[in-house]
Amino acid sequence: MEREEPNLLLKLSTIIFLQVRQRSGFDISGYIDFEKSLRDCHFKKADRTNWKAVFEGKTLLRPKPTDLSYYDWHKGHVYHNNTDNFHAVNGGESLVFMHKADHKLIPVTDKPSMYSQNVDRFMIKSELYGFMTLYDHVVR
Repeated sequence: MEREEPNLLLKLSTIIFLQVRQRSGFDISGYIDFEKSLRDCHFKKADRTNWKAVFEGKTLLRPKPTDLSYYDWHKGHVYHNNTDNFHAVNGGESLVFMHKADHKLIPVTDKPSMYSQNVDRFMIKSELYGFMTLYDHVVR
């Protein structure tokens, strides 16, 4: 993956948004701090994402309650978590993350905002996931 090395070198900070339908028919969605998730995988932390298996197509990527943000659409549970890279910030109408290294605000919405220049947003169509959104922030 082209973002893996820049994230691990802390030059780029990517947030992955994913919405997944569960077997029950209800969705879960979440924002994943890619660098933190890669690091947790490398150090074999509990409840980690196995990125090697994800990249090889052996397992599906799923948001977890321990990610930056998680929403269980059936139960109505919402979780916002700070990571080593981001603070979850109340952005009024939408969710905003603040990058801890350069204190830039990262809006995770498609609506124009005064902070939109802090992030590049990419929508990717996937046969496995439907649409995924990647938010790339160049760390200054």
